[in-house]
Amino acid sequence: MKIKIFLSLVLLSFQSFASDQFNIMTDFSSVSFATIKKQFVVEPATISGLTGSLDDNGKFAITVPVINVETGIGIRNDRLNSLFFNSGLNPTVHITGQFELATLAQDITKLTVPADVSFYGNKKTFNFPVIITKTKNTITVSSYAPVIVRASDFGIPTENLTKLAATVGGLALSDIIPLNINLVFKK
Repeated sequence: MKIKIFLSLVLLSFQSFASDQFNIMTDFSSVSFATIKKQFVVEPATISGLTGSLDDNGKFAITVPVINVETGIGIRNDRLNSLFFNSGLNPTVHITGQFELATLAQDITKLTVPADVSFYGNKKTFNFPVIITKTKNTITVSSYAPVIVRASDFGIPTENLTKLAATVGGLALSDIIPLNINLVFKK
């Protein structure tokens, strides 16, 4: 009888510990950016299918599958993946970091969160300006301003951009993009 009670307590402790972790809601989370060609033509893109978690200490880990890039034009998606991202060899972006979740005094907080972003064999820390909204069972993290990312931040070869530009008649393509995040975590 004592063993059953002990096992029940261990199980309940484990369940309450596990419930402190928030998992990303894939259908509601995305990374969005815009490519720029000819210095003034902006083409939006979104990457969905994100996975990851956020624990009760504010530690997070997110995986972004670049193969899921969506520009609204299938051939553009394919070209970004094969020519620019080289997603066969570099299929995911990994984002990790931590912020003080327990100290957020309000349900809605404006914060700058540093995060390590790893892609293409390189890692760089970015400061993400975000609005964090928390309820009992969900936490939403959304950009209030874009983060500027350069292909060179991750060592993406300039030839990749040149190959991509050649598919659109050699038009000048910027290697700089504004990037936004929208993440929804649920307990």
